[in-house]
Amino acid sequence: MLMVSGDPAVTLKDVRLPAGAKVAIVSSNPDAVKKVQRIGKKRFGRLRTVYAGGSLPKATVINQDAFEPDARSMAILEGVRISQDDLRAAGGAYDLEQVQTLLRGISRQAVDKRVQEGSLLAVPGPSNRRSFPTLQFNRDGTIVDGLKFVQAAIPTPNPWTMLNFLVHPDDRLNGRKPIDVLREGKIEMVVDAARRIGQQGA
Repeated sequence: MLMVSGDPAVTLKDVRLPAGAKVAIVSSNPDAVKKVQRIGKKRFGRLRTVYAGGSLPKATVINQDAFEPDARSMAILEGVRISQDDLRAAGGAYDLEQVQTLLRGISRQAVDKRVQEGSLLAVPGPSNRRSFPTLQFNRDGTIVDGLKFVQAAIPTPNPWTMLNFLVHPDDRLNGRKPIDVLREGKIEMVVDAARRIGQQGA
């Protein structure tokens, strides 16, 4: 920082300021500040701020690190991204109206009941509206049998965990996807695999 005394217009008259340089006018005399503000535009061109009190204001110190999410928070974010990738890979999701159409016009309350009892899987969608993964529907629009028992067996009520389990090949099912095994009617095999999620050596 370079500080000069006296009239800055005179002192800096022959000085060529580098690009990006700024000049601050500082005065402890309130009357002088008012005078500079009054005549500044004519004398100095564009005038933005005049500081009173004899010193420049202290810059606000912002610790950027304080705004960085920690490792746990990043893991949660990554989990959401992975879940959304799972959903996209599994064929996306229907909205409520589309599900009602598939299920022959059943009511919203009937859809809610199926979600609550676990026979229909719903995940949080855009604007926190529920979305219904398409993989749980058969070609004729009916719901794959056994979802209720599988959801009950999984050791967490998180719907994303359920989706993740359904779409990934499982060693306990000879490397097959649980949703494909469910479609064959082998519900007990899938339920048993769901119960052993997280168990070592399972």
